[in-house]
Amino acid sequence: MDYVSHGFWSYIIFHRIPKPLYAVCFGLMPDTLSWFVYAVYRTATGGYLGKPMLGEVPAWAFLLYDISHSLVVAGAVILLIFALLRRVPIYVFAWPIAITMDVFTHSREFLPTPFLWPISEWRFPGISWGTWWFISLNYTAIAAALIFIIFKRRSQRRASALSSGHSAER
Repeated sequence: MDYVSHGFWSYIIFHRIPKPLYAVCFGLMPDTLSWFVYAVYRTATGGYLGKPMLGEVPAWAFLLYDISHSLVVAGAVILLIFALLRRVPIYVFAWPIAITMDVFTHSREFLPTPFLWPISEWRFPGISWGTWWFISLNYTAIAAALIFIIFKRRSQRRASALSSGHSAER
């Protein structure tokens, strides 16, 4: 899935928690730790932005991709967080959710998701998020979900204002 979609879906899924922007950060983390780092490197070394030519991508960028897109690594980090804090903040789960989305929305032809790394190199034969119909469906679903969240919040605020107004009259 594309970077922006990960941010939106993380917000949509976790919008009810106290700090949903933390979830957005964790949902963006796999691509931030791999492709964003590579994009900064490529820009700093005079390269161009856009879809990378895979033959030009250095091995370290693929290693970062493997690490940040692994459910095995995410699970180990979540266990470490639990060992240290004796709890896991709910927003941390945006990371494995983003990886899971990528498993199904990356084809084997271009950047399949290494979700079992380092245990296995097997990659799920997902569909490409870059196909026109998927992009259209994805962003339509995002827009619908965000509109629903906005209208639900407005109706809850109105109901709260009405109920507090009635109780003040009593």
